[in-house]
Amino acid sequence: MTIDVLHPLVQSLTKSEKRYCRLMASRQAGDKGFIRLFDCLISHETTGDALINDLNQQFPGTTLEPARKYLYRMVMQSLRQFEQNKRIDVRIGQLLHDSQILYERGLVQFSQEQLEKAQLLADQHERGLYAVLVARQQAEHWVREQFDGIDEAALARQHALIRQQLERTQAALHHAALYETLLLRYRTQGTVGSPSDTLRLNDLLLEEHQLLNRQNRIGPPMRSFAMQQQHLHFQSAYFRMIGDGVGSLRVYRELDNLFQNNPTLWAEQPLYYVQLLDGILSDLRLLGQYEEMSFFINRLRAMDTAVHGLRHTTAYLALYHQLLLTVDQARYTDAASLLHTDPLTADTPAFERELNRLVLSTRTEFDLLLVRLDLGLRNLSAGLQRLNRVLALPARSLPGTLQTQSRLMNLLLHARLGNADYLSYALRSAERKLKATDRQSAGERFTIELLRQWINGQLEPTVLARIDMFSGSPADHQLLRNLDLRSWAETILAAVHQLTK
Repeated sequence: MTIDVLHPLVQSLTKSEKRYCRLMASRQAGDKGFIRLFDCLISHETTGDALINDLNQQFPGTTLEPARKYLYRMVMQSLRQFEQNKRIDVRIGQLLHDSQILYERGLVQFSQEQLEKAQLLADQHERGLYAVLVARQQAEHWVREQFDGIDEAALARQHALIRQQLERTQAALHHAALYETLLLRYRTQGTVGSPSDTLRLNDLLLEEHQLLNRQNRIGPPMRSFAMQQQHLHFQSAYFRMIGDGVGSLRVYRELDNLFQNNPTLWAEQPLYYVQLLDGILSDLRLLGQYEEMSFFINRLRAMDTAVHGLRHTTAYLALYHQLLLTVDQARYTDAASLLHTDPLTADTPAFERELNRLVLSTRTEFDLLLVRLDLGLRNLSAGLQRLNRVLALPARSLPGTLQTQSRLMNLLLHARLGNADYLSYALRSAERKLKATDRQSAGERFTIELLRQWINGQLEPTVLARIDMFSGSPADHQLLRNLDLRSWAETILAAVHQLTK
């Protein structure tokens, strides 16, 4: 555990967690060098020369290494104890351990009570694997007691319970695997653009259909919250991937009702609920239903999860959709005002630092949105500077849709800047890539065609009507919207008109 990892760990602690760590540290005897290290890491918000110099002064020679190792152990132990009563899995595990300890000391009745509590928690929160562990521990106790007071019917019921829990867990995991595979395809390939691409999804669709049929044969008790949730998530992801925003939104609303009716079953693991809200917002945007987006953005903002990393992501996701709502409607002044007043973005260096903590694709989407805002505000240099950082990323690190968007946005930005020489070369390169690939996007071809017309002086005012009448796939329409192609054409035509006056 190096300082580069220990520092962000300490910085991620909440005020309550810091107080608990100090309380735990105060009980330790001996040298308190690790407390000085703890205070030093807290006082520096970022790693850099200032932190290094401070560490060198406070920990000369080899004294830093033992303090670093001890501090890591102390922080992790404090976090485990601080969160132990908040996590159902930990509570069930503790009850199982307590039951075993009591049984080994001959307190059989009290041991049984702990097992019953563990079984109740496992059933209430649909922790199938823990229910299996509880049932197996109970069976092992019966074996050691030589089945005193247990008949064959009771043992058979216990074995049937274990099989049922394993089947339910296996079905839920199978559904999760299908959803995750489809989600990966969506993240890497984006919305499919042709019927042939849709056919490539049939393998997952058929497997999911077969899984549902097996569950129906077993009966309703097998359909747990987890399986219903994963099924609806799979369906919504499928509709999104084929560009059916109406179908996706319909499934998402059904999924939202499922979550609202079972809050205790996902409160500890809210990732899928965040994905639900993100999906609803994306569908509302796809359908142009901007008036409904604010309600779900507020739902995102109101989420209070104990998962620190997810809480950070959720806050920025809500801000992203709020900015997207304003930028899509060309309300650039409102978007700029939001950036200046929102607590997440008011401190620009801190905002850029926190933005880098997001996963790469989310951060890139945020960066491209901020480029769109810069262009809308006519801050072309700032937009180009941010866009260059995106273009410098390794191509293999980004989904194909984001690569395409960033490349085309770069061409359109250079057209705004009037860099005809650069654009002429870049267009030839882009056209060669299009000819070399089998996955040509109609939206990409259309954008390059308009750029070629502009550079040849052939861009006519009728281009606005052509953009409005563009009849590509939903993925192509989404691309043109992300590029603000109509806004670009209006800007270019206005500049041409100004020169010819």
